[in-house]
Amino acid sequence: MPSTNVAAVFTRRSSRWKALGHTLHHRTLCNVKSGRRRGAEPSTQYSATVQLPRTSLPLRVSAANRAQLEASIQQAAGFDSLYAWQRGQNREKEFVLHDGPPYANGRPHIGHAVNKILKDITLRQKLLQGYKVHYIPGWDCHGLPIELKASQIDKKKKTPENQLSSDSATLEIRNNAQRFAVEALEIQRSVFQRWGLLADWGEVYRTLDPQYVSRQLHLFIDLYEKGFIYQDYKPVYFSPSLGTSLAEAELEYEPQHVSPSVFLALPVTSALPATLDRLPSAAQSQLYLPIWTTTPWTLPLNQAICFAPDKPYLLVWVCWKDQRLVLVWSEELLYELERIVGKDQITVMGHIEEQELAALRYRAPLDQRECPCLPASHVTMVKGTGLVHTAPAHGHDDFLVALQYKLPVECQVDEQGKFMDGVMAELRGLKVLEEGNQSVLQLLADNGGPRGALLLKEESYTHSYPYDWRTRKPVIIRATKQWFIDTHRIKEAALAALEEVEILPQRLEAGMISQLKNRPYWCISRQRVWGTPIPVFYDPDTNQPIVERSIIQHVAKVLEEEGSDSWWSKGENDLLPPALIEKLQKNGKPLPKKGSDILDIWFDSGSSWHCVLGEPKADLYLEGVDQFNGWFLSSLLTSVAATGKAPYRMLYVHGFALDEHGRKMSKSLGNVVDPQEVTDGGKDSSRKPAYGADVLRWWVGSHAADHSTMTIGQQHLEQGRDSVQKIRAVLRFLLASVKDYQPCQHSLPVQDLRPIDRYMLHLLHFHIQKVWLHYNNMRYNWVAKASLTFINNTLSGLYISSIRDRLYCDARLGSRRMSALLVLHHLLHQLLLSLAPILPHLAEEVAQHFTDANDWRVFHQVITELPSSWHQPQLASAFEQCLTVRERLFKSSPASDWSKLQVHITAEKNLMENLRLLQTSHTSSHSGLCELLQVSHVTLETNQEEKDGFSLRLSKAEGGKCLRCRRYTTEGGAELCARCLEVISSHE
Repeated sequence: MPSTNVAAVFTRRSSRWKALGHTLHHRTLCNVKSGRRRGAEPSTQYSATVQLPRTSLPLRVSAANRAQLEASIQQAAGFDSLYAWQRGQNREKEFVLHDGPPYANGRPHIGHAVNKILKDITLRQKLLQGYKVHYIPGWDCHGLPIELKASQIDKKKKTPENQLSSDSATLEIRNNAQRFAVEALEIQRSVFQRWGLLADWGEVYRTLDPQYVSRQLHLFIDLYEKGFIYQDYKPVYFSPSLGTSLAEAELEYEPQHVSPSVFLALPVTSALPATLDRLPSAAQSQLYLPIWTTTPWTLPLNQAICFAPDKPYLLVWVCWKDQRLVLVWSEELLYELERIVGKDQITVMGHIEEQELAALRYRAPLDQRECPCLPASHVTMVKGTGLVHTAPAHGHDDFLVALQYKLPVECQVDEQGKFMDGVMAELRGLKVLEEGNQSVLQLLADNGGPRGALLLKEESYTHSYPYDWRTRKPVIIRATKQWFIDTHRIKEAALAALEEVEILPQRLEAGMISQLKNRPYWCISRQRVWGTPIPVFYDPDTNQPIVERSIIQHVAKVLEEEGSDSWWSKGENDLLPPALIEKLQKNGKPLPKKGSDILDIWFDSGSSWHCVLGEPKADLYLEGVDQFNGWFLSSLLTSVAATGKAPYRMLYVHGFALDEHGRKMSKSLGNVVDPQEVTDGGKDSSRKPAYGADVLRWWVGSHAADHSTMTIGQQHLEQGRDSVQKIRAVLRFLLASVKDYQPCQHSLPVQDLRPIDRYMLHLLHFHIQKVWLHYNNMRYNWVAKASLTFINNTLSGLYISSIRDRLYCDARLGSRRMSALLVLHHLLHQLLLSLAPILPHLAEEVAQHFTDANDWRVFHQVITELPSSWHQPQLASAFEQCLTVRERLFKSSPASDWSKLQVHITAEKNLMENLRLLQTSHTSSHSGLCELLQVSHVTLETNQEEKDGFSLRLSKAEGGKCLRCRRYTTEGGAELCARCLEVISSHE
């Protein structure tokens, strides 16, 4: 059998043994109480001569004591000083993980646990691999979530929405917001420390810090001078419920939103003669352009109708409400017209060509303006008529058409979502998404008639629609004067930079590229007060922005020295450079006025590579999948614009946590899993016991890698607790077994080890290499799975059950026992290091119980390359053949106490050669084969005629029961077998 398949084959076979009930259970293996091994105690007179495992490490920790124990471990192992210690080490390699700042607006939830623990596993495994790690935790302290919660702190003093003009009201809101953010940050910091996260928690970054704000303003002027930041009048997503513009990342889409939709026919006022000549004389005055829209409130603001130049359109004679009309309609969407008026009411007159469409002009809805019909690339044939209503101030595609054809872009909707004075009197002051929609429809119905707009069909339409993710209310698109980053200009360089970035899991790479390609521009200004001010002044006469480096550098210095509130608490005399003020006053000119907008929080956090690291040097950004359109993208755009480089070398993306039934967690459903209750328990400890931080970390490590979603519930936590307990039991056994083993004194050359010990080193070599490969690929779920399989099957199921007799009963310093102890020593050391990134508390707790190295700390170690002598594929292949004998033995007598048995093995020559590796003599009671099969005697006989390769003959052991080792190997009625007698004699 090829050596590469050894572990896989062994795992398959050992799982069968476990199913047959032959696995050595941890309870039996590791319950060492009062110096006795449960279920196999030697006679009292010989118990002192048996080398039973002993350790001060408890087998179990009660739920009530878990939090206290983990806190004491953190203190004893120096969790709080580890980051500073490793920064002081002379290590050549450095690994930079840049922390994406969570919002400082509430208690930590399970999503925080997933993100922060994944980061910690990454840092700790890099630390063990010899890296010096760089990680500064951060918090995003600005933005509407915090501003809105801050306004609820003192309801009596709450400032009404959209009434933020006075500096005193602004400063009060900012003061409340900062206090709220700092309090939430401290709660989160405390919980993150409870999880055992590696960091210097006294050195964090906050986007509200004056130094951070100052550096951000310097980046602003850098990007402005390079032409990437500009001010323009453009349509942006706007939240009437909050009175501010929104970024795409601040939207969520409601799939069941219901809009009023209308098919509206607008009368043609001008057409080519060739078009009119094709119509009957009676129909020439009845030519209409029909449109379909789900935003009737935008119809009074219509400026054009767009058509697809590469699609066929028809002239259709229609009978509608006793009227005869000629409609222009897309051939592909003719079924829509049939649905509205009936198939029998339609007569197709022929096609209308592109040049004919482009020559049409029509009367706008609700007024007498003539508007054009224009070709446009954004028109699709998914729904409607194939002719698209265009209101440039209220649609992104509409706006681009307006730029191309120089159409007017006039916004007649204010910040509260109400019609302004530029519309007809009947609509002024109405909320466009509420009574505004209905009033427009009523006006259309009332004003229809000869050569007026005809309301062909009105119906409700259910579709996906953007909502403000904070207020859960619908948004509108509204043209305003805002500050933008020119993403179109950055896009190609950003895509090129992204090609050098590794994205894990790889299947998500297309998502990042798609988000980048589809972003037309980035609005970075907000009409709020809790954030970083846009450091721009405006000419008092022309209202044109004044953006100069000297001014912004001065503002940055003032804000860094006196706090970012200075923008609102100080006047222009204090914010502008003194030299500029003196110059303006000398010339008799008024001072420019400071602006009132703040920067989008995505610019805040997207600048962190500059404000925290100083340059784009992060090895890794690790966040949830939603950050493709958030922090990942904003960081990429700002970094590429400023430096031409991506701020990260790798992106790692994790999914979201759902409840055990796969549902999104919400308070209304009562299915929220609180990570603090997971670690420390709930009020009702019987329903919500304390599992401890390591169980939470095990769940994250086992489920959060390479999954789009992960589920968590009581069952998952109990499974995690059981897994960690199994690991604890095996580490405890290893620790207890090697209590008196001194590697420097007792070590043996690998070639002198027993075959099963060399085989175990071979399997350990394979396992450890595999585990660290999984770590390097950030497949932490594979690490957890491989580790548990190795511990349960390979270590407990095979090795420990095979060697325990010589471990307990051989001479304390005998070579056979030392051979096993050498392997157990390496198993303990290697497993401790490989499990430590996921289970740091357990690993350090085990280390604290080392009898000869009380100051030995796991994370002060560096893994080294395993000895090549451990890798023995030829031995492994031979050993595999011996395992087939064990497998058949266990199947043939699954319920036996094998120590009462002796087995006669007849095998063909090739197999016999492999068996002779474990037993050189014809018959033996202490050979490696006896160990492997766990019987008292093995007899070997070669028979080349064996059809199946070998046969087994079982019989009752002929020897008597040894009172010391409990095996049936004594002769002539003696109390002790020859081996035990020799050990006792030498001991005495």
